[in-house]
Amino acid sequence: MTVGSMSKISIVCLCLLAAFNGCAGRLNVTEQMMWSTYPVITQSGMATGFVMEGKDRKGGALPVMVTPLHVVQLVGKGPLYVGTRIANSRGEPQGAVIQLIPPKRGRFYVRHSSLDLAAFPLQLPESVRAQVSMPTFLKESSIGSGLNSLRSGSEVFFLGFPDVLPGTPGAFPVLRSGRIASYPVRERMSEGLFLIDADVYPGDSGAPVFVAGPGRHPRLVGMVVRRIGTDAQRFSHLAVAIEAGAIRETVRIFAQKTAVPPVTTVVTRKPANRR
Repeated sequence: MTVGSMSKISIVCLCLLAAFNGCAGRLNVTEQMMWSTYPVITQSGMATGFVMEGKDRKGGALPVMVTPLHVVQLVGKGPLYVGTRIANSRGEPQGAVIQLIPPKRGRFYVRHSSLDLAAFPLQLPESVRAQVSMPTFLKESSIGSGLNSLRSGSEVFFLGFPDVLPGTPGAFPVLRSGRIASYPVRERMSEGLFLIDADVYPGDSGAPVFVAGPGRHPRLVGMVVRRIGTDAQRFSHLAVAIEAGAIRETVRIFAQKTAVPPVTTVVTRKPANRR
C-alpha cells in the first residue's frame, strides 16, 4: 500500500470518526449498541461479538471483544476475522474486515471459568487504527447488576448476524427482541444462564442482550450463546443466554493477568464464510 493511498484511507477514517462523534449524542440505545457490535468470522462460520472498554493490569484502557468461547476455540492456528467499518468517499460507514493471527504460543483470549464465554484484546497497530474504527458505548458500568434485576416476561433486545440475513449496509447487526422465559430468574438457581423466547439462527452466537438503562444508555444484561434444538434448519423459539455478571468477571480477568499474548492484525477484504 502506498503512502498516498494510506493517507486517503486515514482521511476517510477520520471522516467516519467525526461522523460518529458528531451523532453520538443523538443515538438512541439501540443505535449505540449497533455501533458497539461486530461480526466475528472463523473458518467454520460467522458469529457475533461486541466491544467493551476494559482495563489492563496497569489500569490502562484496553478495548476487548466479547464472544462465545466455542467461537474462538474454532480458530486453531488459522486466522480470525472481525468485521468493522470504514468510511466511503461520502463519509458513510461501509463494511471492512480485519484479520487476527493467533500467536504461535499461548492463548490470545481469556475465558470464563465455567461458561461458554471468552474475550480477547483489540490492541490494533497504529497502521490499522489509521484505517478502521471500532468504537463502543459499552463500559463496565454498562453491565447490569445480574439476573436479580430481570423478571420473567421482561422484554429484552439482542443484536446479531444471523445467516438468514447476515447484516445491513455498514456491517451493522440485525435487531430482534424477546421476553425472558426463565423462572425463577436468579443467579443461584440458574447457574448463570437464562432463556429468551425468541428465534435465533447460526451467526447469532455472541449477540449482546440489552435493555434501556438510566440516562438513555444501554444496559447489558447478557449474551446469546446457543439456540434450543440441534437442527439449524428448524425454527427454535428459545435462545440460551449468559447473564451479565459472567461478562463482568471475564472482562476483569485482563486486569489480573501480567500479559495477554498479542495478535497480529492486517486489513483484509476476505469475504465472510458462513454455515
